[in-house]
Amino acid sequence: MSERTIWAIALGAIVLDLLMFMVPIVPFVVAYVLLVRPPWFKAFVDDLYDS
Repeated sequence: MSERTIWAIALGAIVLDLLMFMVPIVPFVVAYVLLVRPPWFKAFVDDLYDS
């Protein structure tokens, strides 16, 4: 197998992973924080602005 074929397979695997299997976690966390308003998040923000 040539090196060009190996690079093409590796690049194809990365593109397939990004297109099919990547789950956006940040929007789910933001929705959770907005809807549930957990106390640990307020403490986290307070600690950020405290320093």
